[in-house]
Amino acid sequence: FNSHIWSTGQDAAAVIKKQLMLLLPGVKIFLDVDDLKDIGALEQYIRDTTMILFFLSQGYFRSRNCLREVRSSLEMNKPIVLVQEADPTKGGGTMEELREDCPETLQRSIFEMHRPHAVWMRAEEFQRVSLKIIAEALLLCTPAYMNKVSLPLCIADEPRIASFDFSKQVTVRVSLANPGAEDLANELAKSFARLTVSTAEAADDATHMLLYLNRETWSDERPGLAEQVKQ
Repeated sequence: FNSHIWSTGQDAAAVIKKQLMLLLPGVKIFLDVDDLKDIGALEQYIRDTTMILFFLSQGYFRSRNCLREVRSSLEMNKPIVLVQEADPTKGGGTMEELREDCPETLQRSIFEMHRPHAVWMRAEEFQRVSLKIIAEALLLCTPAYMNKVSLPLCIADEPRIASFDFSKQVTVRVSLANPGAEDLANELAKSFARLTVSTAEAADDATHMLLYLNRETWSDERPGLAEQVKQ
């Protein structure tokens, strides 16, 4: 069941349905413009659904019908996957901003229960990652995979991380004044045998520097980062 608000989620919801039906032949995806026969029966549609997708975008939690779907899903203890619109021009926002829109009584049940979470991107390579997170969450609700906690899904013709490597040793420098950079570099190091991570103050023998960009990267609370980048 694809729960979304028309004004900022309709186009993405339609793409998600189309792509999931291509990736998972035989799957049934409820989308209001295609499948809704009676607006008064939303709760029954939720009851008949295996998993609910909340497409989180601006205005979602201000929609009366979306809140009906949210509350029904929680009351019926339905498996839920959260899909976050990433593009601000399409009604996207951070999870913190989207949470602020949500009624306080529902916030903990939606945002603090470690639910599967995908960020919706429009670039094809990133969109594949989002679709695999959604597909995995759906498959884990089915009888064939209920006893598993994860599935090694892949899409035909997508690049495999195991097929890439560096031709020589690479040392990636990260700054401790750049939160998120070290975690990302360590994730890369797990996949590439010739990649090591350095948090040294000076550039030393680093061949590259990884800069993790977000709204707080250049804030006054991160002294020293600019100088390390200049090195």
